[in-house]
Amino acid sequence: MSVNFGSLKTNIGNRVGDTSTTMATIIGTYINQRYKDILRRTNWRVINYDYELSATSASASYLLPTNFGKEMYVYNQVTKIDIPYVGLENLEQEYQSEKNDSGTVEGYFIYDTTNDLTEPSAAREKRIKFWRGVSTSATFEVPHTVYPMDMSASSEVTVLECERAIEYGATSDAWTYKRQFQKASYYEALYEKEIQMLMWNQGNQPNQMTMCNPVALSRDEGI
Repeated sequence: MSVNFGSLKTNIGNRVGDTSTTMATIIGTYINQRYKDILRRTNWRVINYDYELSATSASASYLLPTNFGKEMYVYNQVTKIDIPYVGLENLEQEYQSEKNDSGTVEGYFIYDTTNDLTEPSAAREKRIKFWRGVSTSATFEVPHTVYPMDMSASSEVTVLECERAIEYGATSDAWTYKRQFQKASYYEALYEKEIQMLMWNQGNQPNQMTMCNPVALSRDEGI
C-alpha cells in the first residue's frame, strides 16, 4: 500500500523526534528532493505518446511542455520520415553557411533556456529547434518521457513504489539539518542500499533480455 505525502512527513518527523509544523515543512522539501533523485537513478519514465507539435514557417524554435523529459523520437507526419538529432556544435561545424536556412527539415536539437535571457530570475524552459527551419506548415510527433511534479497535498502518493527509500533519504537530510551527522550517515547508507534494490527490481524482468539479445549464427554460412 502506498504511503502518502502527509504520512511520509509524519513518519520521518517521528524518526527524528520532531513533529512540529515547521519541521514538517522542511521534511517535505527533503522528500521531494529524494523523490526526484530516485526517479532519475532508477530511470523511471512515463511516456506521453500522443504529443504532437505544429510547426509553421514563422519560426524554427518551439516551446516544449514544462514536464518534458527526454524525447523518444521526432517524426514528420507530412514527409513520413524520422528526423534525426543533430548537436548544435556539429551543426555549426558541418553547415556553417546553412545553419539558418529554411527548407526540408533534416535534423533537430533540444536545448534549455529561459523566457527572458536578460532577467536572472526568468523562468526556465525547454525548446526544440529544427534544421533546416520549417518552410511550410508541418506536424511532428514527439513522444517523450514526462517528469512528475513535486508532491504538495497530504493525500498525494508517489508514482513509483519507493516510499522506504524516500524515508531513509529524507531522514538522513533531517538528521543533517539537526547536525546529527553520524545518524545522518547511517540513514544515507540505508538509502543507497534501498536504491540498489530498486534498480535491480526495475531491471529484473523475467520475460526480457535486459543487457543483450544473443542470436545464434549459421554454420552453413561459415560464420
